[in-house]
Amino acid sequence: MIFPLLSTQFAFTPLSILIIITAALICIFFFILALLSHRKLRNLLSKDEVTGFPTRLKFCEQLAAILQTAAPEEYSVISLDINNFRYIGDTFGLDISERVLQVFAEHLQETLPEDSMFCRNYADNFFVLIKANFRPILEDYVLTATNIQPKLSHLLPEHYQLEFSAGVYVIDDMSEKVDTMLENANMARHIGKFGLNPNRITYFTKEMRHDSEHDKNVTLDMNRAFNEHEFEVFFQPKFNFQTGEVIGAEALIRWNHKTKGLLPPAQFVPLFEKNGFIQKIDMLVFERVCQFLDKYNKSGPDGSCPRPITISCNLSRAQLYNPDVAKKYTELASKYQIKPSKIEIELTESLMMDNKERLLRAMNEIKNAGFEISVDDFGSGFSSLALLKDLPANVIKLDKEFLNTNDNNEKEQIIINSIISMAKQLKITTVAEGVEDATQSELLKAMGCDIVQGYYYAKPMPQSDYEALLKRL
Repeated sequence: MIFPLLSTQFAFTPLSILIIITAALICIFFFILALLSHRKLRNLLSKDEVTGFPTRLKFCEQLAAILQTAAPEEYSVISLDINNFRYIGDTFGLDISERVLQVFAEHLQETLPEDSMFCRNYADNFFVLIKANFRPILEDYVLTATNIQPKLSHLLPEHYQLEFSAGVYVIDDMSEKVDTMLENANMARHIGKFGLNPNRITYFTKEMRHDSEHDKNVTLDMNRAFNEHEFEVFFQPKFNFQTGEVIGAEALIRWNHKTKGLLPPAQFVPLFEKNGFIQKIDMLVFERVCQFLDKYNKSGPDGSCPRPITISCNLSRAQLYNPDVAKKYTELASKYQIKPSKIEIELTESLMMDNKERLLRAMNEIKNAGFEISVDDFGSGFSSLALLKDLPANVIKLDKEFLNTNDNNEKEQIIINSIISMAKQLKITTVAEGVEDATQSELLKAMGCDIVQGYYYAKPMPQSDYEALLKRL
């Protein structure tokens, strides 16, 4: 008799039926909503929001599946990057920059070889998986993939040229994680982009991984080293070519690591130039030079300067874009009561290829503040002689490559002689840098070069040794 009791106790009324139906409809609604949300989420995870093509997540899934049956070195991953892409957004707007990415992605899709795929990694960085390992094939593909200028004529000005950097990892270790493979291609691209030959294809090597680990360790250690005063300034003496008298020096940074000892500049300076830390180093060297000159200027028997000398400091590319660099140098020199004319600021001629207008502006600002200007590695650029008329320089330092002179190379001697002769007519002092033997020394001296610097005369030395040399000579 239980069921009659239940049916009597819980009799369905029109209201209860309505509640049940409403509850069922709500459940169905939320189920459909969850299903749609799941599909939408799946689409978001598989389709890039800007280009509409596969995301990195989808790319990695497909790559992992392909590699299960692939042979070593059968496939390569290419990392492509549009150089200075931020400039497009800053200059032409976000809509145009996104449209450029869409056109590029469409072009990649159209030019993809068989058994290949691609994705946008982030911003303007794309990955391509291509079934090839032969360098000419890979390079031909990259050339094709980056030839999109005609398709952008309606978006960018005619004169604007897109430039790309490319890194390639030929997949030879099938046990590696997919993320590591992509990192290898990206590492190669990054090294090529900021190396000596940007806009060219760079292939990943295992040494790059070691170098990357080194760079990471240096980056993690540089601030500690700076705070613990491990960076020291060495002085490489400069000599008057005719009299042999010490007339100054070039100030050079050295890292006296607490556990590794004295590190060669090549192990840290290039990295500091990339990450911007070189600006702190520049200012450190400049202030140490001011402190040295302040001490030296009072070191004579009567508390005066024994004899005038000029110390040169290097100005890095990063410092070049600091609008207050001349002001900061002036303030530091004034703090130690150093005449700006006793400090020479060295800039490399290669900076001209980077931004000639900004370099000339910086040089004029520094020169107007009273400092001497020196152009290092003069002759390394293609427009060296043409630049002589524009450079507000007091000194030019001959590129070391010119010093590989011998009796059988008349062309080099003629070039050097011409530069020295023109410099004299323009009242510009010439310095022979990197002189390593007597043959080079005698040849340059005979040509009338003013100042000499190099291992044949003296190596870079700690401040105490340089002070002793000044007293001795």
